[in-house]
Amino acid sequence: MKFTSLFAIATSLAAVSAKNILLTNDDGWAATNIRAFYRDLKAAGHNVVMVAPAVQMSGNGGKFQLAASNTLETDAEFGYPPAGSPSWGHEEDDLNVWYYNGTPAACVGVALDYILPTYFNNMTVDVVLGGPNEGTNLGERDFVLSGTIGAAYYATERGYSAIAFSGANSNNSFFKDTLDDDPNHSANIYSKKSVELLDALFEKQGDNERLFPLSTGLNVNYPKAGSDVGSDCLDPVFYHSRQTGPNYFVYSAKVNEETNLVEYISSYDNVLDVCAAGDCSLPAEFEIIKNCASSITVFSLDPDSKKKVTDDVIAKFDSILS
Repeated sequence: MKFTSLFAIATSLAAVSAKNILLTNDDGWAATNIRAFYRDLKAAGHNVVMVAPAVQMSGNGGKFQLAASNTLETDAEFGYPPAGSPSWGHEEDDLNVWYYNGTPAACVGVALDYILPTYFNNMTVDVVLGGPNEGTNLGERDFVLSGTIGAAYYATERGYSAIAFSGANSNNSFFKDTLDDDPNHSANIYSKKSVELLDALFEKQGDNERLFPLSTGLNVNYPKAGSDVGSDCLDPVFYHSRQTGPNYFVYSAKVNEETNLVEYISSYDNVLDVCAAGDCSLPAEFEIIKNCASSITVFSLDPDSKKKVTDDVIAKFDSILS
């Protein structure tokens, strides 16, 4: 009887901790990183539905681009599936793994408004996750550019708690070629650390209905990690960060004298050294991604400036206000 009671309690606790998760990315549904994350989220006991782009959609930000035809006009990423296949579909052996021929934000929208109501009895979503992205998404520079962050931002606009995960390892690989269970490989490290963060968040959430307050999400960035990419960083630690601050980089244009083409470079800019909002004592994301350290930044949908700054600027044109 005692064993039965303990088993019942354990089962009950597991059921409470299990979450309904919508997973996407911008590198495509066949990318190794997202497949490792899907695998480990399921292994942790969560109910996961993955809806990710059919093709590489990096750099689309929050663009909401839907499929223009019922079939793929070109091969999906890694030819999986090939041209001529439906513009959306799922793995033959897993109804929970979907692709859609649209941007990351569109994948989230299609999941929330069609796939979940149609195939999953309108499943309630506890959190929307993006990534882990192939490459970091740091600062305001990437916040407005990243498709991974764009998906999280869109989900937050829809009223869901959301987290964007990104890693410095920009290896673009097909999961059927590279997905394994080596704990020292980059995709598995990023996945393990992401599940670790989620476990901590869900534990603190307790019985609260929401993981985060409305209009709030997280942007998480991992350093280069994994023996498969020549790094001895195997267990990156987490630090609380802010998007802006010292050592901030922006994109600049430069003409290549040999090709006569304009190229972009990252250059230091001190404009954002000035702290305009949030906790000014926090280090910037750009500062943290080194020495086997990961950044966690809280973002908000409200981009308005502080009242004093707003008042100072409005004073310059208040004479024309109605």
